Amino acid sequence: MGLSLSLLSKLGVPGVSSVTTDQFYERFFKDIQKFDQFHTAFIDLCRFINDVMPGKHFDAPTKDEIKKFYEKNWMSNSEPEIRKEKLTAFVKEMVKERKTDNDKTVIITGMVVPAAAVVLKNTAENLQPVKRFKLHLVPNFVFVPTCTFLALAGVQLMQVRKKSKS
Repeated sequence: MGLSLSLLSKLGVPGVSSVTTDQFYERFFKDIQKFDQFHTAFIDLCRFINDVMPGKHFDAPTKDEIKKFYEKNWMSNSEPEIRKEKLTAFVKEMVKERKTDNDKTVIITGMVVPAAAVVLKNTAENLQPVKRFKLHLVPNFVFVPTCTFLALAGVQLMQVRKKSKS
């Protein structure tokens, strides 16, 4: 007996009904005795969900929120079925999909930079400041991916810097 609904289905992942709540419970939470074990198991569960779901990333709740759940719901119930239900509700409520505002920036950069690199290389012969770099000696199949990689790395660096300031 047990919950046959999938934790991943509850998080909005269609077609993942083979991984049941029972399996999650058995794999991560079966022999939990202390909060440190529970916290580690919960973080491992979040990592597992992120590994299973390409393209999406879910953020775990804070340690304080996990501790509050552990003390209020986990310690007060010793019956596995109740624990599973409470844990499923907690995961559904607290594990949120990470929304990044740099998705559009990365896509636009990845689309624009290759064309801009080719234009830069073709016009480099006429621009005095760029002429000294002798870009005509670098083949396109090396120049374009290098420019694209550097631009995408720059976008990621700016996003990290922006997040660290806030």
